[in-house]
Amino acid sequence: MNTEYPVVIYGASGYTGRLVAEHLRELGVPFLAAGRNRDRIEKELQLVPGIENAKYKIVEVEHNVEALTELFNGCKVVCNTVGPFTRYNLAVAEACVRSGVHYLDTTGEQSAILQLEEHFGRDFEKAGLVMVPSMAYMYGLSEIGARYCLETPGVDSLRMHGIGNAVPTVASAQTILDAVRHPCYYLKDRELVRYPGIENGQVCTPSGEILITSNWGGSSNPIWFRKDGRVRNCKMDVAIWNQELYKKELELERAYKVQLQWLPEDQLRDVLDHMAKGITPASPPREARQVHRSIDICLATGNNVAVKSTIFSTGGYLTTGLLQAYAASRLAVETPRVTGLRSPSEVFGHRELMGVLQSFGYAAIKVEQVV
Repeated sequence: MNTEYPVVIYGASGYTGRLVAEHLRELGVPFLAAGRNRDRIEKELQLVPGIENAKYKIVEVEHNVEALTELFNGCKVVCNTVGPFTRYNLAVAEACVRSGVHYLDTTGEQSAILQLEEHFGRDFEKAGLVMVPSMAYMYGLSEIGARYCLETPGVDSLRMHGIGNAVPTVASAQTILDAVRHPCYYLKDRELVRYPGIENGQVCTPSGEILITSNWGGSSNPIWFRKDGRVRNCKMDVAIWNQELYKKELELERAYKVQLQWLPEDQLRDVLDHMAKGITPASPPREARQVHRSIDICLATGNNVAVKSTIFSTGGYLTTGLLQAYAASRLAVETPRVTGLRSPSEVFGHRELMGVLQSFGYAAIKVEQVV
């Protein structure tokens, strides 16, 4: 029983796991730092600012349901940072529901979220637990902006854009390539409609620059808003200031359709992971808040109303670390107001999430009535 440590960071040696640890330390929450290699966890946690003042324990654990269930028993919440999530999330979620623990992760992949819903959504509901993917910059911030817009009566359609300046981590690069082979959707007339492939568009930044966008896996927002009776349509795309990334995504899609989709699953993963190294060969350096900045825009419209939200934020991975830690700190002591598979704002409130981001200086929002 781990009652002394209410939070588990699973994947604590990774780039994102270290940031979750940093923010749990900042919030004064004890945690278990868990993963498959104790020595690596110990080495990586020494890079966390202020770690000497944190209350934590390192635990080495195998990635299987039985071992994870034993580890989670007595805890309150798991912050799962082990990706790509379509490969690894089911074992973690099953261990959570077996041990009566809430589940958070950092994925924006629609396929990973739908996979969780299909296998364990009902089980989490029955157990009075929440399962919250996308507790991260992608796409927790864009959801916050959309929900501010939905406070305006008459709004029924959400057109969303994310503009970022970031270098993907190793696991994020693997996730980008994994997502190419899974279907993704947007919401049209309250139905999920499948994209035929990668869809590119354009977005005008607040400074007037035109960037090429990608549907980038569709984002988690159409999944969340398909069950919101106020929303008929929801579509989101993403632009990266480094415009070479969308080109690499297109190249991979072509390669997958022409050459790779015929490979057996184990061989295909090896090939995709090798290609991911061409995007991010090693863990990137810590984000610089003066460099790694993002903009999330939502234009919400109805028959005779329009409202726009714009969120300016800094450090997508830093933001992710804070959102995970804040959510875990609340679930460690609260009984959530909803259960089952839920979005970040459904569980914790969009204004509350925005408030903690503002308090750390990570984000600010502007909401303006257009009509």
